[in-house]
Amino acid sequence: MPLNAQFPIPALPWHPGGGASAVRATLQRAALLACLLLTASLHASQPITPIGGGNALTLPAQRHVVRLVPPNGDAVWLLALQQDGQQGHGLGFFRSEDEGQTWRYAHPIQNDQTHRDTADLLPVGTDVALVYSYEGPSLGGSPRHDVYFQWWRYEASTQDWLPSPAVRVFDSTLSTTGYTRAELARDSQGRLWVQAFFLEPDGTHTAVASVSEDEGLTFQPQASLAQLSMRGGGRLLHLGDRLLFVYGHHGVSPAWFRVRMDTALVDAWQPEQQAFPEGIYHGAALSAVSPGEGRMHLVYKDVSERLLYRAFDGKAFSPPTLLDSKSDWALQPAATLVGEELVVFGNAVVTPGTNYALTARVLSNGGFGPPQVLESTPRFRGYPTAPERLPASSSRVPCIYGEAPDAATGGEATITFLSLPEGPLRPGLEIVHTNTSHRMLAVAPSGTAYALKLDDSSSRLYASTDGARTWNFKARHPLGGSFRIMSALADGTLLANTSRDGLHSLSRSADGGTTWSEVLALGNFRMLTPHSIAELDGTVYFLEYQSVTGQDTPIRLYASDDRGLTWQVRQTFTGHRHGHGLTADPARHALWAFFGDTTRQSGTFRSADAGHSWVRLLGGQEGCVVDAVPLGDGSLLFGQDISYLPQRPHIAQLSPDGTYAALVQLTGPAYSTYALKRGGFVAGIAREPGGDIYPPSEVSAHVWGSLDGVDWQDLRSYPRLDPNANVRADVYFELPSGLLVLQFENAQGFGPGGMGYQLVRITRTSAAP
Repeated sequence: MPLNAQFPIPALPWHPGGGASAVRATLQRAALLACLLLTASLHASQPITPIGGGNALTLPAQRHVVRLVPPNGDAVWLLALQQDGQQGHGLGFFRSEDEGQTWRYAHPIQNDQTHRDTADLLPVGTDVALVYSYEGPSLGGSPRHDVYFQWWRYEASTQDWLPSPAVRVFDSTLSTTGYTRAELARDSQGRLWVQAFFLEPDGTHTAVASVSEDEGLTFQPQASLAQLSMRGGGRLLHLGDRLLFVYGHHGVSPAWFRVRMDTALVDAWQPEQQAFPEGIYHGAALSAVSPGEGRMHLVYKDVSERLLYRAFDGKAFSPPTLLDSKSDWALQPAATLVGEELVVFGNAVVTPGTNYALTARVLSNGGFGPPQVLESTPRFRGYPTAPERLPASSSRVPCIYGEAPDAATGGEATITFLSLPEGPLRPGLEIVHTNTSHRMLAVAPSGTAYALKLDDSSSRLYASTDGARTWNFKARHPLGGSFRIMSALADGTLLANTSRDGLHSLSRSADGGTTWSEVLALGNFRMLTPHSIAELDGTVYFLEYQSVTGQDTPIRLYASDDRGLTWQVRQTFTGHRHGHGLTADPARHALWAFFGDTTRQSGTFRSADAGHSWVRLLGGQEGCVVDAVPLGDGSLLFGQDISYLPQRPHIAQLSPDGTYAALVQLTGPAYSTYALKRGGFVAGIAREPGGDIYPPSEVSAHVWGSLDGVDWQDLRSYPRLDPNANVRADVYFELPSGLLVLQFENAQGFGPGGMGYQLVRITRTSAAP
């Protein structure tokens, strides 16, 4: 049900030029609506659907619920729930379109209730990948105990997720064997990994794995990961640059783990190592989430039935933190990352077997806060689950669990929410790694990064496969061309602006940077940023830039239908000096283009027909843009490239119908605007040597950030090295770990020319009163 169908509120207009007040009015209306919803259910759980038993959400280690934001911009929750015959259903999807307040049955996944399957969900863009397999309190052999992989693809026309045919990954052929407890992970190379436990004919168990390198069409079995004397469990999780498999036996200590780096050979798993001595109850009584960079948060019940927390730092697990010392067989955790904060739910025992309180604790700034009791009425509350990750701007965190008189009795799947601390939230910027010896060029979808070494020839390309920490020589341009700017396409093809003898070309590599060829002669034209190139509906576009003349000059938009191998002029623009860049909106099949540089020459344009025709939606100083990101509602978010009065640069928003709003004034012209994959935005703000918008004290580039795209903060400044050159701090790339690459020019404290980069993360912090 749409929210305003339950609480009608008059629509507030968003006037062109209305500025931040108009946007905030819309947000205030949404906030009022949220308050009404919260008032109706404050501290009260909401039933979702009948279930056959209080522990319907076993297996605890699996991910049962995901939050997705399709192109229409409205979040949708999908919950994979085993109803054990209630309402005639087995395993199926439930759907919420109002942030978990109300739910409806959406689709069956495996609806045969005579075989108790549960699912592990993995969001991939707007699609969902899942595996399902048998799970129950006891395990015997059966030829039905197989493991299946399945895609649920988002269909824009119906705004729904529809299943592709299920692919059998593991096949149990005997009545004495069976697979169970399957889990799914996707590495930074795009490979899909399925891990499960196999019941051998002699009663022992084997941890098995299989991998797909063709998006789940086929799977190749791998060498077994562990041999167990009895039934076990664990968690296979991707940590940004590696897979980690942590596991244990039923009632046996210790727990173990194995690691496989994404860049290693497919079968190159590292040897088994001891994780910690106290073990994991059933091997599967755990919840794990990763903030990336090889790290993991693990909350688990040990074999003594206590709830503990440990962090994995890339090499080893930290000492344990005791979260609940009152032992009980039903005690289980569920963990969620909200930005960088960890929320841990638990079902604390009050009366064994019949009365459990739902609690939550938050790990923030290195320590856990006190337990908060969310539900305490006398009921059995079993096996909670929560989304793996939520945007940093989230104010409420949901927990779903079974509620019944006892574990064996039917009841209801129920949802309740933890409200995060009241008060304004603001982004922060944490520096993780600083490099003063290389200039970053690009990051491929695989995670491979490309750079120039500042004390080496610019025709020699370097690559990093460990998250931009260490670099190795990759290749030399065969014609001696100097690498200037680079962009990586979705399939890993590299396109670079290279120059020889003062003339520019586009060079291309289809093998990860090993070999290069010049594919388009540009002369005095070139790329300005990595976002001079954009992809849309299978076509690659390039908008050229020149700085030889300040007068109007024809600017060409090139198009390529063969991944940049050949190019044709799609459109020639007149009346401009610079082609600043491109942004694609695949949800609406729209392409945006930005031009400068004087007031008359500037403009922001939009094409809805693959670049054949264009509409100018914003001109003048306000339309002078270098970089921008599309939003879920089809509008564009950007910082303005303004250095001279009368206008001043702002973060602004522009809709496809020309509605414009300035949100916040900036310290200087914006050269980059970036949307984080996990939610939030950053903008790189330059200090040019000319311009009359600056106060005398302003000599720095700045990084601005926002959790929601509306409220922005100045996060950090970087003073210039040479007062006669631009100082820049820009974000164009994000590593698979979630770290942002912050690139510098002419900044104090870096390498030659003030160049270098930092790996940074955006954090979520409480604003001072």
